[in-house]
Amino acid sequence: MNIFRLPDIGEGLNEAEIIEWLVKPGDEVHRDQPIVEVMTDKASSELSAPVSGVIISLGGTQGDRLRVGEMLAEIDESSETKTTSEPSPPDLEKPPTPTSPKIIPNNIRPKASPLIRRKARELGLDLNQIAGTGPGQRIVSVDLEAASNIAHDSTPPQIPEVLDETIDSAHENLGQMSAGSHPLVGIRRQIALNTTQSWTQIPHIHSFDELDGSLILDLQTRFAAMGRKLTILALATVATCRALSRFPLVNSYVADDSEQDSNDWLVVQDRINLGIAVATTKGLIVPVLQNADQLDLFSAAKEIAEIVTRARNGDLDSTHLRGATFTITNYGSLGGRWATPIIPPGQSAILGLGRIEKRPAVHEDIVVPRPMLPVVVGADHRIIDGDLLEAFKNSIFEDLKDPLRLLIK
Repeated sequence: MNIFRLPDIGEGLNEAEIIEWLVKPGDEVHRDQPIVEVMTDKASSELSAPVSGVIISLGGTQGDRLRVGEMLAEIDESSETKTTSEPSPPDLEKPPTPTSPKIIPNNIRPKASPLIRRKARELGLDLNQIAGTGPGQRIVSVDLEAASNIAHDSTPPQIPEVLDETIDSAHENLGQMSAGSHPLVGIRRQIALNTTQSWTQIPHIHSFDELDGSLILDLQTRFAAMGRKLTILALATVATCRALSRFPLVNSYVADDSEQDSNDWLVVQDRINLGIAVATTKGLIVPVLQNADQLDLFSAAKEIAEIVTRARNGDLDSTHLRGATFTITNYGSLGGRWATPIIPPGQSAILGLGRIEKRPAVHEDIVVPRPMLPVVVGADHRIIDGDLLEAFKNSIFEDLKDPLRLLIK
């Protein structure tokens, strides 16, 4: 009998939440076969059976949180041993060949995130039969779509374009759930914990404004003609890093009791790590650009595109979700104009970007339609007063109004 206990997943995490069991009591499993999906922070991981055998019992149900060392599953190895040790009847036509190879489970698993594995099961697709087109031959959403099209339609599948800042048709089921009570689990539970902590502990103030985005659109058009995509989010990332460098107090937070034995400590961060809020089918994920102030405009655009794609594919671990000192949320990609974004725990400010659209504006003393970019900055009033908030916001505005400045380090 083998007791499979929750392993130390690393990064100082001492517990995990059960998201989904991939097996049930009575199932036969092979060594290294995934049996459960767990979540730490907002990162999902699949844990595999340490031995082959039969599942006797499970250590929890969906939504349970287990600490490192607690039982995940009980596996009976003896059943696997018995079935493999019984001699098979001799073949009367062909003598047994001692050197005949055994059929063993393939331990080289195809690369795919837990979300992709779940989708494949729902579609009845075998990941071993699908060629991955993602980084390192990882199977991503478009590969499942292509395989599904081939299985159900003789028409060659159309591969969609690379994801941009907008949400695609994957959100066609947005807001759908059957009537009744449902457990608050997974990413949704973590969002509830974080937002409640932020809203009850941080006194928020928000500054709303909008700027003329004509030069932003012009710069995007010029680089697009050269085959280089430049997103508003990348421009805002570099502008924000420059503003945080000018006003380091915004790159700080009030320490809680567990850190400093008092909540009277102000911690100014020595690094600029930007959290980029990403809407996914599971909920809001905030992957982190480490040392974002070291990135130029185009490397920022590249890294943002990569982490957004990985977040939507469920391909992030806890190391990608930790250490943010400031957050940017681009709800304009969803069609939004104004919002009052909530500051994440351990930070003192957040930048919100609305959608650029033509709106009435005064230009050269005449009211004309101009492409206006709505901007909101939320701040922790314990640290940041109105004068600092406006100075910080205006620093970002100066760079976004004349985005050529952002090409100069």
